[in-house]
Amino acid sequence: MNCLDCRLIGLAVSSFVQRVRYGDKMGRLAAAIGGLAALSLLAGPPALAQPAARASGSDLAFFQPANIFHSGLRHSHLVALTFDDGPNDHTPAVLDALKAAGVKATFFIVGRMAETHPDILARIAAEGHLLANHSATHPFLGQTYADNPELLLDQVRRVDNLIAPLMPAGTRLYFRAPFGSWRPAFARELNADTRLRKYVGPVYWDEGGEISFSDDGYVLSASDWDCWHRGWDAATCAKGYMREIRRKNGGVVLMHCIHTQSAALVAAVVPPLIEEGYTFVRLDQMPSYRQYETPPQQETGPMMASAADSRVVNNPR
Repeated sequence: MNCLDCRLIGLAVSSFVQRVRYGDKMGRLAAAIGGLAALSLLAGPPALAQPAARASGSDLAFFQPANIFHSGLRHSHLVALTFDDGPNDHTPAVLDALKAAGVKATFFIVGRMAETHPDILARIAAEGHLLANHSATHPFLGQTYADNPELLLDQVRRVDNLIAPLMPAGTRLYFRAPFGSWRPAFARELNADTRLRKYVGPVYWDEGGEISFSDDGYVLSASDWDCWHRGWDAATCAKGYMREIRRKNGGVVLMHCIHTQSAALVAAVVPPLIEEGYTFVRLDQMPSYRQYETPPQQETGPMMASAADSRVVNNPR
């Protein structure tokens, strides 16, 4: 068992204990799932390139009524890099930077971009990264999609049709809502679909959501798209990312793989964190998300997020 296994087991057990203490019926159910996750990790997690096969169609997940804010990676010295909105012509340079660092990441794919760059999409998967769903056209999921759920289903299904064939059987599926916009009605519609309800989501992030400063102008956190909008270089943007990651000692990091400086940002952030002992994981290696995967005896309804995870925000990203 390596150090990453030990840390993941620790996170799973911590989630188990917290849910037991939560005390109500939902908490006890989530605790049971967390305990199973810990036991499965003790038995040895599947290799990333060869995930375990899905159990006869009964290994389900469910969309949640609100964004999933709790990643479970804070204070763990573990980092999950996530890249939104690709692929495009700048994505290969990001892949090169990740490969040079020996790091695997999760890519939230936009369907229209993948349709334009199928070779780059295939390369992301071939190099061991996790493909995830970020909608077909990156729309703001507002009232139009609540009134016309078939449009919502199409946004998710189009991307699923593109990424599912490139992932090994049994790979866990994740969704991130464009702009962080989400409504409980969306979860109900998607969970009624026997294929799309296998997604965990919508997944939020811990770092990379905004630029912030101290009172004396010291950069405390950064968001790459805003860095580029302000005319910052990658080195300046990287300071904000690394400072926020260090303060939180891990987390799910939001980046994009579609900008001119995206690869330079990766090259500026990742090697120093590796030198400091941080370990990089894909989202499907994170035990905290296992609580949203419904066990076979509970397939009739979704495991809902706890009250602490039920905030609804619209991020201007």
